[in-house]
Amino acid sequence: MQEHGVMRWLQLTYKVPSEPSQKRVWVWRRLQNLGAYALQNSVYLLPYSDEVEKLFRQLAHDIQEMGGEASIFSVVALDVADEQRILHALLDCRNADYNKAVNVCAHFLHRAVALVEKQEWNEQIQAECSDILEKVHLSFRAAKRHDVLGSYTAIARASAAEAIAVCEQVFRVLQVREFTKARRLLEMNYEWIYLPTTSEKDSSPCSGESELSTDEPVSTRSAPR
Repeated sequence: MQEHGVMRWLQLTYKVPSEPSQKRVWVWRRLQNLGAYALQNSVYLLPYSDEVEKLFRQLAHDIQEMGGEASIFSVVALDVADEQRILHALLDCRNADYNKAVNVCAHFLHRAVALVEKQEWNEQIQAECSDILEKVHLSFRAAKRHDVLGSYTAIARASAAEAIAVCEQVFRVLQVREFTKARRLLEMNYEWIYLPTTSEKDSSPCSGESELSTDEPVSTRSAPR
């Protein structure tokens, strides 16, 4: 994303017919799902990458197909402070998506500690735990799908993947009621066991939150005609 120490950005500028309004909403949602930064009305930025260029070109084509106008520019910032402010805003949104998955894992492992202490396991508990793991996988896949920041979000992405892997290990051991082994696993991975605060669970730095419940890839959604 950087060349000779200078960070490149791609800027999408567009104009969509005012009617019907669903066309404007559709474009806005696509940009929100991409995590693009709104520099001003109808002007959005993302750090340059081949993937971002492909996605912006496809979106520009869709906008033109619906009777609008769209232009893509490769730009660099003249003010480093402004650039860092925008980059941090983008990272806050994407990292928050990964942190949601980590927080769900923390709740799962916190409950696993109690189950190990009581040596309690049955079909109902197994079904509940399986449902939690399914939801955290969906959340993680959605976070990755909406993440086009590459190496910038690598740490948050890897942390979420590691937390999920720990949960899967503990779940498999609990399924066969090997409580001693489960206790050792939990002790080895104690850093993932905590209860997030209300602000961690509920707050989001993103003005337009991604629809994490959907499994439909952004790149395959059809534009309204």
